[in-house]
Amino acid sequence: MFRNKSTASAVLVACLAVAIGVATYWTSPRAEDFWWPDSASFALNGALVHDYLVSGFRMSPLTFANEWFRRFPAVTISLYPPIFPLVEAIAFLLFGVSHAVAQAVVAAFTALAAVGIYRTARTALDWPAAAATMLLFAAAPGVFQWSRQVMMEIPSLAFLLLASASLLRHQADGKSRDLWLSLLWTLAAIYTKQTAIFAVPAFAASLVLAHGWRAALRPPALTVAACGVVALLPLLGFTLMMAPQLLDIAFGKMSAAHLSSDILWPTRLEQTTSYILAMPEVIGWPLLLLSVLYALLVMVRGWQTPAERRLGILLAGWFLCGFAYLGLTGHFESRYAVILVVPFAIAPAQLGARLAGRAPHSYLPVCAAFLLFFITLATGHIDRIAGYDRVAAYILEHSAQDDVIWFQVYKTQNPSFSLRSRSAQPKVFVQRAEKLLVDYQIVREAGVQDLDWTSERLADLMTKLGVSMVVLEPDFWVDLPSMQRMQTLIRSNAFKRVATFQIAADNPAQRKLIEIYQRQHLP
Repeated sequence: MFRNKSTASAVLVACLAVAIGVATYWTSPRAEDFWWPDSASFALNGALVHDYLVSGFRMSPLTFANEWFRRFPAVTISLYPPIFPLVEAIAFLLFGVSHAVAQAVVAAFTALAAVGIYRTARTALDWPAAAATMLLFAAAPGVFQWSRQVMMEIPSLAFLLLASASLLRHQADGKSRDLWLSLLWTLAAIYTKQTAIFAVPAFAASLVLAHGWRAALRPPALTVAACGVVALLPLLGFTLMMAPQLLDIAFGKMSAAHLSSDILWPTRLEQTTSYILAMPEVIGWPLLLLSVLYALLVMVRGWQTPAERRLGILLAGWFLCGFAYLGLTGHFESRYAVILVVPFAIAPAQLGARLAGRAPHSYLPVCAAFLLFFITLATGHIDRIAGYDRVAAYILEHSAQDDVIWFQVYKTQNPSFSLRSRSAQPKVFVQRAEKLLVDYQIVREAGVQDLDWTSERLADLMTKLGVSMVVLEPDFWVDLPSMQRMQTLIRSNAFKRVATFQIAADNPAQRKLIEIYQRQHLP
């Protein structure tokens, strides 16, 4: 059927990557039941780009975005690089704007990441052992969870894995083409999410250790490095101008105007300890233990081949630089640690390859990886939050064109995406209570200031805005006086409750009651 074994293995690996992508898609939330709040925002980012492309560029991008934000005020496109929303926009152009399409984009990137880790491992392993790394990567708890949310961690990681494969090929054959490819893939990763910058020192150290300082300082390498620095300048300028608060939160340096006295950012030791404790949750005990065994085997018996040494050095640098980056950040989230999965997905396959030896035993690592992958699929749990789509459907059905809707809820992102996905033609304007009544930066934990709105001013505000309907999550941020006064006004005879919706979630703390109020009259 196939002319040679190389073609057969390539087809099998491609089928495996597709199977991983399909399995990721079919086990993901796809019905506007986003669990992580940023997921809906990242899907909206793609919808914004899509709508601008469809508009025919009749106005400047900034003007269009400002107008669009008044309808769907949950985008974060000004905080992150452009590649992911651009890819989403292309998918939306082809298949329509929906949660299912946004999730399919992430599933496709998961398949690409599987190809990337295969190509990286293949520089030192035969194809069955390298194929095992694809399954081990997909079976890691962190990858299993975050590949099923519309997030940028996995897409960025997919580009980094392709970059590492190109870098290792360059180290093996010295071809400048592979070095340029590594640079391009690395830039793609960073322009997908800035955090991918952690890999740059790991790649540089790997190159120096493979060829020495003299080779690393030759014109081809220096030219690639210089082009990389120049290519990153626009992103650096963008981040400093448009999203400096991301840097503040990342390094625990919020401005005194926002930082409340009871906010205690973790010390670097506490941050590092948190990520150490999170490693079993993100990587999984089987991969952790097998990786430790492989490290011990290398310490005792050394490297078997130069290719294994090159791969091992790169993975060690990947882990050390990734962990150092995580330890320096001032905001802990376990999803950031997904970058650490890569070394722990490849090391067990290397261990299996060394212990299994030649065929037929060489297929044992991939068989074991299949077993772990299917166990993860069968037992893994993915959180969902459902019900905000029904809130959006009610709003669209019971509002007039260009009505103003007041949102006083925690998860504005979910109903905002549902409003867009259910109506290509924008119908209502949305005002978010926490954006007008209090002052905070991105997350409340970073500090919040109440703006001291009086009841009279709040009533005037509602009249001035022309609010016709209110979406209220009872007791949302009512410890802040302005939010409490607004809730009191909404529940007065100025508004009439016309509907309630129960939000379903696996976590009891995320189960909410949403109340809809229609405007009657204002004092």
